Amino acid sequence: MEKIVFVIPTYWGWPAGSAYRPEDAVFDHPTPLHAEGTLPRCLESLAGIRSDAFQVLVITAPVNAELNQEVERHVEQLIAPFKSRYPICQFGPSDLAAVKQELTTAGLASPLISLTSYAQIRNCQLLSAAVLDAGLVVAIDDDELVPPDYLKKALQSAGGSRGSSPVQGVAGLYLNSEGDYHVSEAPGSRGEANIFRRKAALMNDEIGSYMAQPERIVGTAMALGGNMIFTRELLEHVPFDPGITRGEDLDYLMNSRLSGYDWYLDKELVITHLPPPPTEQDPLNTSEYAKLQRDVLRFVYQREKLRLSAGVSDALTLGPEDFGLYPGAFYADDLDEQALEAMMQMRPADADPRFFPAPDQLMETARRRAGTARRFFSLRKEWPRLLTHAAGSRALKRRLEAKMGSRALRP
Repeated sequence: MEKIVFVIPTYWGWPAGSAYRPEDAVFDHPTPLHAEGTLPRCLESLAGIRSDAFQVLVITAPVNAELNQEVERHVEQLIAPFKSRYPICQFGPSDLAAVKQELTTAGLASPLISLTSYAQIRNCQLLSAAVLDAGLVVAIDDDELVPPDYLKKALQSAGGSRGSSPVQGVAGLYLNSEGDYHVSEAPGSRGEANIFRRKAALMNDEIGSYMAQPERIVGTAMALGGNMIFTRELLEHVPFDPGITRGEDLDYLMNSRLSGYDWYLDKELVITHLPPPPTEQDPLNTSEYAKLQRDVLRFVYQREKLRLSAGVSDALTLGPEDFGLYPGAFYADDLDEQALEAMMQMRPADADPRFFPAPDQLMETARRRAGTARRFFSLRKEWPRLLTHAAGSRALKRRLEAKMGSRALRP
């Protein structure tokens, strides 16, 4: 059996009551240092899987480099009780430094990996799992519960085939505490003309179109980062794009499809998603308007990447219609108009312009960032060389296997 590695990113911030710093990385709900957070609950759920065929790699991402050592020590304490139950270790800032040194020495330094943005953290997930010789990588998040039959379901779909097409990427569903996969819709939002105002309805309708199909495993334009499975073939050839600030999961599907790899939804592959409640004291990260700004940035960027792909010789030609109701509606020509309208309607009157610029200024920033999208088509060519070198490094392999301990699985 192929080696299976669960990868779990965990995000950590300053102690409770500390102020946000402008240079801090932006994550949705980082756990305050010294708190327990949701990670132990997630790890406890993994103990319910009756199998010796997996190991767990926790990817630790502090919001600020000043926290690196304290956060690594704290996470090490949190995972210690589980070391007797299954193979587990963390990949933290000190491990990233070792990887970067190895790659720099080989002339392969790259912006693809870091612990400061979602996409780069996801690349660390793939790379570190490859160093451990993973044949199958299961990406979940630390605010989730995994059912006992999860691994059994994963092995039934990933790496198989659907017709004549190999199944290289598999997405699963999020269930809420009541066992429902629907995204919460604000009252009246379904009737909104603006796509940003009715985003949740578009997501629900897209998922609903998959659920209406009789097959268990169906092609998908959507994936959720906390329930994704990557075969070795896929992760060796497709990286996450560091130009994406939010929504790296949907963007990875775009990257995969541009490279000829389709994704599939396994309707029986479910996890329970139990995120902590939004923090009113952290409007820079958790407010609806903050999320809207990040949505505008990512969709304008993705639309430009899709347009640019038409001129890339080794990329498939795809259009908004290839990505369903969601996210396809956000790649259309009227995106700028829709984004400006939504921001003008939703921007708080007392918004701090340092963090929430005027809508026209935010649109200019989005267009400027989209102008860098061409860079990804060069970076994706670097990825196979970078990953192959890291995976072949004896020093990195010894480092992670030593941290995993005597229970580490052998390929």
